[in-house]
Amino acid sequence: MNNFDTLLANINRNNIYPPPEIEEKPMRDHKRCHAYMILRYSVARECKRIGEFDAILIGQATNHLWKTSTTQEKSEYFDLAQRIKSHQ
Repeated sequence: MNNFDTLLANINRNNIYPPPEIEEKPMRDHKRCHAYMILRYSVARECKRIGEFDAILIGQATNHLWKTSTTQEKSEYFDLAQRIKSHQ
């Protein structure tokens, strides 16, 4: 896969929103954990599922999804980041 539009068409938003359960820790430094970084982790995991490993495309997809997500969708990621920070 080498096309941004194709990548977006293949991403299943249901695997991104609401935030999926995180089996492994997405960040070593929980103090710096924030909503956007968790979204990037979720997008990267979804991209891996569909066979896309290009970090630039994953970053572009993350930016696009963050900009187009609803207030509720972002709120769920903010809440997850707070829960991760509080479980240190």
